[in-house]
Amino acid sequence: MSESAAAAPAEEAVITIADFEYQMPESIAPGAEVTVINEDDAPHTVTAKGEGEFNVEAGPGETVTFTAPEKAGEYEVICTYHPQMSGMLVIG
Repeated sequence: MSESAAAAPAEEAVITIADFEYQMPESIAPGAEVTVINEDDAPHTVTAKGEGEFNVEAGPGETVTFTAPEKAGEYEVICTYHPQMSGMLVIG
C-alpha cells in the first residue's frame, strides 16, 4: 500500500435531509460515526424502525452525529415527526 493510499480518508458516513427526504450513503461501516445534516426548515429524526438501535434528532439547519450499529444489516429508518419520510440505512 502506498503512502497516499494509506493517508486517504475513509468514505464519510453522511446522511443529508433535504426536501423531507433522506439522502443515504450506499453503506456505512459498523460502529462508524454518522453525520446527519438537516437542510430543511423543520426538525427531523433518523430513527430505526423496529430495531431501536438509534434515534437522533436534527433541528432545522442543524448537523448532529450518532454511532452506527455494530451489527451489519439493513435498518429501515423513519422520521418520527414526518412518518411518510423513510429510508434504508445499510451497515456493512
